[in-house]
Amino acid sequence: MRKDKKIKLGKLNFYIVNNNYINYLSKFDKHVANNKDEKRPYIGVVLIVEDHYYFAPMFSPKQKHKTYKDNLSFFKIINEKNKNNLGMIKFSNMIPVPQKDVYLLDVEDRSYGYKRLLSEQYSYINRTVNKKKIIEKAEKIYNIVTNNKKSKMDKFYKELSCNFKLLEEKCLEYNKIK
Repeated sequence: MRKDKKIKLGKLNFYIVNNNYINYLSKFDKHVANNKDEKRPYIGVVLIVEDHYYFAPMFSPKQKHKTYKDNLSFFKIINEKNKNNLGMIKFSNMIPVPQKDVYLLDVEDRSYGYKRLLSEQYSYINRTVNKKKIIEKAEKIYNIVTNNKKSKMDKFYKELSCNFKLLEEKCLEYNKIK
């Protein structure tokens, strides 16, 4: 019987992933989120699986997010005072990233409104209860997608998500190439 990988939570912060690396991974998996010319922030380090550091992409707040029913593929970021949607983290699109291909998001040259949004998001995701939910969801979806089970739920998440094992292999290949 296969044992699920133990995943541990790293420090949550906002990162940018190198465009060349995202473009490389996109060749192998259609679920890798568009990087928007290195403008898409990633939450990292969301988790560490063996030697792979995983980063989960953030998505800006959208009206349609309000209708999403809670599941393992994402984590909604909410302003607890006014219940406004601040965006979401998509675990189904998380990717392994070489440490040399990520850097902290520089907010200094961003607009006041964007800095404020990031500040609210940062505050929300780093609350102890939310960090726990983030790691639980990331761990569960990783284990579901990488298992050999074929239940309806497993099939649903596998079709929705990146192929984590394939991307881990491609991450190692990319490191050797670069």
